[in-house]
Amino acid sequence: MDPIAATKAAEVLAPSPPPPLRRQRRGAIYVQRTLLFTISFVILSLLKLEPLARNSVQNHNNEIDMPHNRDIDTPHLLPKEDTTQQNEIKAENFLPRVLAFVFPQFHKDSLNDRIWGEGFTDWDSLRNAPEKNRLGFKIPRPTELGYYNYSEAEPRRKQGELANQYGIDGFIFHHYWFNDEAHPGPNLHEPLVNMLKDGYPDVPFALHWCAQKWIVTWNAKVAPDFKFPEPDVLQTQKFPEGEEKIKEHYDWLKQFFHHPNYIKVDGKPLFLLYEKKRGHLHWLPKLRELAKLDGFPGLYFVVGISKPHEHLLEVKDEEFEETVRGMNVYKGRVLGKNLFDKVLAYPNPSDWAKGRSLEIPSWCTDNIDGGDKNKLMRGVEIAGIINSFDNTPRRNYEDAHLFATGEPDEVVELFRKSLDSALYYEACCFSDINDRLSKVQKEDDRFIVINAMNEWGEGMALEPSDVYGRKFLETIRDTKDAISKSRCSR
Repeated sequence: MDPIAATKAAEVLAPSPPPPLRRQRRGAIYVQRTLLFTISFVILSLLKLEPLARNSVQNHNNEIDMPHNRDIDTPHLLPKEDTTQQNEIKAENFLPRVLAFVFPQFHKDSLNDRIWGEGFTDWDSLRNAPEKNRLGFKIPRPTELGYYNYSEAEPRRKQGELANQYGIDGFIFHHYWFNDEAHPGPNLHEPLVNMLKDGYPDVPFALHWCAQKWIVTWNAKVAPDFKFPEPDVLQTQKFPEGEEKIKEHYDWLKQFFHHPNYIKVDGKPLFLLYEKKRGHLHWLPKLRELAKLDGFPGLYFVVGISKPHEHLLEVKDEEFEETVRGMNVYKGRVLGKNLFDKVLAYPNPSDWAKGRSLEIPSWCTDNIDGGDKNKLMRGVEIAGIINSFDNTPRRNYEDAHLFATGEPDEVVELFRKSLDSALYYEACCFSDINDRLSKVQKEDDRFIVINAMNEWGEGMALEPSDVYGRKFLETIRDTKDAISKSRCSR
């Protein structure tokens, strides 16, 4: 029986009071009824509100997950007055992961010994370089970490500490496996194998297969007894048809894929490839198959392409546009899109792009301001950024390519603008932000890749130098922090 009905029954069964007290009794009954009704209403409301709230959240999430709602629209950002728990989620996965290429060749290796002579490393190129490039700007040299042997634990430990301190979310190590008779593979791998033993650098990481032949471009002289395998070719790259060689390669890779620090997307190890190759048609499906047999849901392949990100830098050079269009074709044969999960847009050091940074697309900022809404699906391109570029140490003095070189503050500011645009684009330009926030970072497929942590021979080094100090590292930390705090406000 409900409380109001019970009150009425009690009133009927009770003996009638004397006339002088009847009005007082009626008043008391009225107060009692009102109080019981109010309590009942509150209880019933509370019972109904919970499923209503739950349904409301579920409906909102379903709306975000609908395919048509993944188009560009006003970003459904969580309110700024979120709870502590929501803020913790944002801090974990609001921004894309910022990764940096790592050049592992600063150690003695039989391949470099054969080509360049006993004990050669790329430090020799930097040591032999002039103090300044042909424009009069100083060529950066390492300071805090020095001219290290990368096979040793200490420089890798310090490198990892810098990454963790300044917001670099992981490293991408160049990996070499040539499949030729003299050096089948692995090559230049001692630091990677040592990392599995000593744990340094202690950061998330992935591998980048530089499946590319080496041609004569460096100004270093080859060893006197070196024999070129082909004219002007230092090292060949092959893709044998037999599955035995593919399995041999995978069996070596899997020790890294199973490492707890290895970067994955939805459980798939991230594996990058330098550029599209005809051999990928046979190799990549087999590698995926071997990964599935090894307990993974597959491999997440990202292939590099030498072009700017299609949404972050407008291309106005007709000749370059033709080059970009031709990159999807190999000798008249289009490589299947199902081979790759995403494309890494390497920044192209072309003359037309000098002095330019990546730019937030106008449809993104207009949309946030409530202007015209331009419907667009999230693309498959990953933004690549260079912090600076001067390959004087590896080239003849007059022939060196000086793409991002100048006054240190100007170079750092150009890097900051590109990083800011790429971060903002991935975090703020799409309506699936709440869907991203609900994920843990290891499931997300958003990345930004910086070239590089330590490619000193081309002037691409985030590591502290005598020219830039820690400015590149500080820029990464400060730019990520600013966008996180702004919550996409511009």
